[in-house]
Amino acid sequence: MDAEPRVNWAYRASSGLPTEGRGVGRAPLDAEALARTGPRLDAAAQRWAAVPVGGELPWRWGVDR
Repeated sequence: MDAEPRVNWAYRASSGLPTEGRGVGRAPLDAEALARTGPRLDAAAQRWAAVPVGGELPWRWGVDR
């Protein structure tokens, strides 16, 4: 459960969505962690976009970035 709000907040920050205000909460990542997370989210989005309809996206936690 700890990863979900961190990834959501990093996605919001990297996408230009609000990171403050009602329902967002305090920042769960510092600037250094956010700098590492943005490029990884971009890479994951590219991998996901390349999956054909009905395909799969295997992911090995701690190995795939």
